[in-house]
Amino acid sequence: MYGSPISSAGENSNQGYKMDYCDGTGAMSNPMPVADSLSLASTPNPMNTAQSPGGTVVMGQVIDSNFVHRHNFSVEIYQAFKEDVDLLFSGGVPLQDQSHFISRILQNAESLIGALETEKQYLMSEVLCSWAVQQQKLSIATLWTQQMNYNLLNTIDTQFEYFGELLEQSLSGLGYLIEHYPRMGFEELYTRIRHIAHLFLFYSVIVSRQPPAVVVKCGEAENHRRSRFWFNTEIRVLGGRAFGIHQGAESLQVQCFLITDETAKKLRTNAYYEVRESEQFVIEPSVSHFKTVGTDAQFQSGSGISGGFVAKFDDMRVSKKEQLRREEVWKKRYHLCYNIRLSATKHGIELIGKKVSLPFAILVGPKWDVEAKLFLERSFADFIRRPDSEPPQAVALTDMADALEMKFQAILETPQKSTDQIPLIQPRAFTYQSKQHLISRLKPDAQGNILVENFLKMPAAEEYCLKRGVTASTSSAAASAAASPAVNADATDKGEWKLVPFFEWFFKLAELVNKNFVQMWNEGLIFGFCGKDEAEQLLSECHRPTLLIRFSDIEFGKIKISVKDHYNVIRHHWYDHQDLAARNLIEELANNSKYRDVECIYPNTSLEMVIGARDKHPAMERLRKPRNLQPSPIYFNNQEPAMRMNSF
Repeated sequence: MYGSPISSAGENSNQGYKMDYCDGTGAMSNPMPVADSLSLASTPNPMNTAQSPGGTVVMGQVIDSNFVHRHNFSVEIYQAFKEDVDLLFSGGVPLQDQSHFISRILQNAESLIGALETEKQYLMSEVLCSWAVQQQKLSIATLWTQQMNYNLLNTIDTQFEYFGELLEQSLSGLGYLIEHYPRMGFEELYTRIRHIAHLFLFYSVIVSRQPPAVVVKCGEAENHRRSRFWFNTEIRVLGGRAFGIHQGAESLQVQCFLITDETAKKLRTNAYYEVRESEQFVIEPSVSHFKTVGTDAQFQSGSGISGGFVAKFDDMRVSKKEQLRREEVWKKRYHLCYNIRLSATKHGIELIGKKVSLPFAILVGPKWDVEAKLFLERSFADFIRRPDSEPPQAVALTDMADALEMKFQAILETPQKSTDQIPLIQPRAFTYQSKQHLISRLKPDAQGNILVENFLKMPAAEEYCLKRGVTASTSSAAASAAASPAVNADATDKGEWKLVPFFEWFFKLAELVNKNFVQMWNEGLIFGFCGKDEAEQLLSECHRPTLLIRFSDIEFGKIKISVKDHYNVIRHHWYDHQDLAARNLIEELANNSKYRDVECIYPNTSLEMVIGARDKHPAMERLRKPRNLQPSPIYFNNQEPAMRMNSF
């Protein structure tokens, strides 16, 4: 968030504001606003859980208790300030005591400024900054996960509105004191509170929806699936109703520019640096307008639903202006820069500056290592507090596990085509076992930290690569021959094994699931991350013939189906992307004789419930067919002599 809020209306920001405190005779015709409407009448939050953090319920929303305490403390000081001003204008203060009484009002106003500054700092550095940090971390996740964080803005909007009302009424009261008691020290206090309001309002304008970490240039030739061509961003104003920003900015135009990282760095030192469009790319659409989503009446009625004031940039896309080489593009970082110019109808405050998005990369073609680096930047760098920061050398294993889970889920929901819609559904979470397996492969140290370099460089699997001129149709056969202990020289001449880093192995598996059996994954039929020994241990505990579908830990881009048969023998079968593209996995389980006698998918899901009825192997049918226990009378007659013999 770059830029500097400036005002072009001068310091006489009380112009145009009318508030009749007295009718000329000293009697109050319209006293200062009642502070009770500004305090937070709240009840304890009955659902204090990890999903619903501790706090108090205000207008149907959970607001943290720290803000409630700070805000009500500010309101108490404002109430004392208001009561003294009311008494002064009601004529209840003798003339000889007015000088002393005004000094007391000045002291109360000074205390009020301290409380307002404390509350503003809490809203900026704790509430909004914490939300933005979480927004950055979740920008690699699914749309559902991002939406959960976005929904928190309704509560933050409520907090900002309460504080904004208190600021505006404090300014209104001081403005009226300046009008009737000029040069008594109220001008300085008014200027200081107005400065607080100015900064607060400017930083209340946020990039509420960020661009993805990787943006793919639009074009028919670019048809890979790991990133979206189209994306949505959004600018939102939090609070601001008390100052009339919504009324003054309705349908106001907002411009968006695509800038390079070098331009963003210049904006941090010079907020008025002239922004020009990138020479290589153009962003569309580049213009949007502010509008209210929901109604402010809902906010005022206490329904708990605030009227969000936003400028939406939907279906944004990046196009290149000229032919470019991939090497010229992938190393650079880009930002979206939004020009902001808003006016408050009260107190003459104008908000002029720029808002800059998180950095992202633009790819002309697929490049997994770039996506891996952007994944680490969004997950672990501190762009909110230090825009030039880099990911740390090591991160906590729990943070890495959560980031891997969100990235895997996001790849799974990536559409096959740029025009496909992404459903807003809760993704399947990793099991504790899966997280443990992934983390163990990244080699955490004794302190529970993982080197970031391990994600980028540590070998995780092997891939069989054909030599130049060998057709892809022979790759599976060549790989099998090369892996065989009785391999001949002709087979090894066709290719060689190479090591694959962790990130490439991880991304490939997510893409494999997305393309071939995402529905089975969502239904919990794919066990996922699991080693051979672990799979055999799990299957040995099953009492019925069971199969377990897992990802290969050794071979790149393959799944393994571990099967425990009726005789308690465990075998492992593998499939690569070519096999899965040729045969649907459900059909493979239904028709391949290797799985004919399997009864369950681990742990205990009926295989027939998943794939339908199957023809049993004749030998197994005879083996498991119950005997016909309906003997003839001759059978019992023949038993009698034997019984007599056994009696001796």
